[in-house]
Amino acid sequence: MREPTDQKKNPEQVELDGVSEGIEALPKRVDRYGKARKSALDIAEYMQGLPGQQAREVAQRVTACGDYLLFRHFFTVDKVKLHAAQFCKAHLLCPLCAIRRGAKALAAYLARWETIQLHRPGVRAFLVTLTVKDGPDLAERFNHLHKAQRELWKRKQRGRGSVLDGVDGAVWSYEVKRGNGSGQWHPHLHMIALSEVQPDAQKLAQEWHSITGDSFIVDVRPISQDDPVSGFIEVFKYAVKFSDQEPADTVHAWATLKGKRLLASSGCFRGVDVPDDLADDASDVAGLPFMDMLYRYSRRGGYSLASVTPGTASDRPFKAHSKAKAPSTPSYLAADLVAALRTRQTLDRGYGGSPPCQPSPGQRSP
Repeated sequence: MREPTDQKKNPEQVELDGVSEGIEALPKRVDRYGKARKSALDIAEYMQGLPGQQAREVAQRVTACGDYLLFRHFFTVDKVKLHAAQFCKAHLLCPLCAIRRGAKALAAYLARWETIQLHRPGVRAFLVTLTVKDGPDLAERFNHLHKAQRELWKRKQRGRGSVLDGVDGAVWSYEVKRGNGSGQWHPHLHMIALSEVQPDAQKLAQEWHSITGDSFIVDVRPISQDDPVSGFIEVFKYAVKFSDQEPADTVHAWATLKGKRLLASSGCFRGVDVPDDLADDASDVAGLPFMDMLYRYSRRGGYSLASVTPGTASDRPFKAHSKAKAPSTPSYLAADLVAALRTRQTLDRGYGGSPPCQPSPGQRSP
């Protein structure tokens, strides 16, 4: 059994809608997306050299993913939303889509957790980690972990006595990487377990070993009631360790795990709807004036701000898809150019040298 350690946030992997949404946080967010896109391009370049039409087609989708990002700054409430982008949605290959997918799941399950707390204030959240022995065959090791997890829950459902008997609901995700010492595949899972009493780690280790036959390594720790993000974020981060492995390993993990269910839930966490759209939900700012900020990506310099243009709530929504081109500059109907200048100045502190915001022809500056 591992000794519990302090929970830590990992903002480089996922983000939570509603936290640090202001314009001041945007440069760091764009920089994070730029690093993710660079990694995706390296993976796509590797895939281009592989045999088979499917690999080349997927590589083309990944290459186009994140070519541009269109953010909207709702300046009257200082909230920035990712309004449109090209997404490949190959989250096992593309770090950018993995970030966005994780953010969506994190927000959805945190919202459910808040609802559960209102109705059952005595329930607490615990972070549980389960592992199996490392091995050279990823498919065999993942299937072993998946079957062991199912057996653990079947024991609870049979009512014959299990460490999880007091757990009222859970959500878990699978993660794969190379083991630090072995260099072999190391699949494991992270789970948020809801219970009034903390599951006994020693008894869980014994029960888990009786199921797997090769592992008693488990970890159980409470999640902060004041800062649940620090625990929940472990479940909704990358399914594969993009930064810790070569593109060949990432592609092998994708080929092995694609189509498999890597996020699951039970009990009072069942039925949570995770949106498929990877853009930000802007329902909380509907009808407010905004500024459009268009970023384009180059291999040499990453993302750079191409334009800042005022828009209005009457602008037609832009629907992104896999073959979409960057939207054209909107008209300046009832534009607040003072807000545009303020947005422009804030962004310049993080990204210098971008084109200034200019009014459309025939329109006077204030």
